[in-house]
Parts: sequence; structure tokens; C-alpha cells
Amino acid sequence: MADLMPLCATSEPCAEDIHLVLCPFAGGSASAFRSWRDLRPCGWQVWLAVYPGRDQRMSEACAAGIAELADQVLMAIDAHQIAQQQLVVAGHSMGAQVAYEVCVRLEQRGAAPLGLVLSGCHAPHLHGRRLISHLEDRAFLEQLVAIGGNAQELLNEPDLWSVFMPMLRADFKATESYWHPQKLGERRRLQTPALLIYGSADQEAWRSEVEAWRCLLSDVDGPVAIAGEHFYVTRRPRAFMEHIRRRFEPHSAHLATCAFK
Repeated sequence: MADLMPLCATSEPCAEDIHLVLCPFAGGSASAFRSWRDLRPCGWQVWLAVYPGRDQRMSEACAAGIAELADQVLMAIDAHQIAQQQLVVAGHSMGAQVAYEVCVRLEQRGAAPLGLVLSGCHAPHLHGRRLISHLEDRAFLEQLVAIGGNAQELLNEPDLWSVFMPMLRADFKATESYWHPQKLGERRRLQTPALLIYGSADQEAWRSEVEAWRCLLSDVDGPVAIAGEHFYVTRRPRAFMEHIRRRFEPHSAHLATCAFK
């Protein structure tokens, strides 16, 4: 099952803290989220979901699709005994698809979480505009560089391709295959309070494409903008976290006296 890795240092964790579980983008691993380690969000415990095929799960087979990733993340949440009323599930790009499906599963068992954050991802009834999983290795990595990821070093080291390409290809095949063309009203709207986020200069998920998630949500704020291109989640983590705090802290009496450190 998926692991949850502590992402931010918490000075004095307590039983009333909100738990933010962050589901990363395709190819995302702990090293991509180093910038988050400097945050000290009082009243929050922040976790990174670790998918198979990377980090401490490098030896495990990659997941076959978004549904399998969501099942694994939910198992990890259960294993950490995180109460649903203290849980916010967030996802960026492919991670938004995973986060949404986690919340679908939680609601199906009658335990809606405190919140859902969908960031930098088109709604599931829309097609992605950059499809790359079918490309040969070099062309595939060149497209990752164009998106803004840290693939340039890997592009220059072909000897490492056999190590990282299976994970990258599996992730992109999973996210590109996640398409649900239901018409408005054919899927039950999630009851979980939600927040939509997009990047002001993101060419992978336009504001309108992120806003299209609204037809699947019943209680939603946004989309709110964060300055930057597609990977604003790792380049502006403080802004990302501040939007989440504004949306969900009013629902938690415990956080009324907490300040962002």
C-alpha cells in the first residue's frame, strides 16, 4: 500500500491537528517536495503520499491506474488512523485525480473528509492537451522538460533511463487514461468541501479546465490563482498552503488560535 511521508516539521503535534495528505503529480517523489520542509504550519500535520516505484517503494511494481493509486492512498490513511473530520486530501495534476477518487471512496463508506483540494488538473470529462506516454524515451523526456519538470538532468543521462522511465511512463499512462465523459448530472456530486487552484501561467491546466471540476462538487471555492507555471505547488508551497488554510481553518475550532510560523 502507499506510504505517507511527513513533509513539514511540526513543532508540537497534537490530537486536534488537521492532517493534509498531498498526492503528487506524475513522476512526483519526495525530492520534488523539498521546498515544503521549511514550512511550519501550526495546527497542521502535512503528509506526502508515496506511490509505488519511487523513494522507499522503488522496488515495487508501479500502479496500473488512478483507481489503484487511490485505493493505496486510502489504505495508508487508514493505517495512520487519521480521522476523516481532520483530513484534507490535496492533489496536484495527476495527484488531483487520485485525491478526488480517495474522497469518492470515503463518501461511499459514509465518511466524508474535512476537505478536498484539486490543483493544476483538468476535470475528468475533458481530454488532456499534452499526451506523451506513447512517445519514445527521448521525446518523452523532452516533453517533461517543456512542461517545466526537472527532467533535463535525466535527459542528459541515458544510463539512468532504465531506472526511472518505467515509473514515469506508468504515471503518465495512468493520468492520460483517466477520462470520464459523463454528462452533467450523471455522477453524484461530492459533498466534501473543496478548493480549486490553478497556476496563473500554467499551460497544462487552464483556469477554465480546472473550473470544470465544479460540476462534480457541491461545496466548492475557487478556482484561486497562484502565480507561476505548472509546478507552482513545489515552487510556491507557502502560497499553496495559505490558500488551503483560508478555506478549511474556519471549520476547525482548534485552529482559531494558531498562526502560520
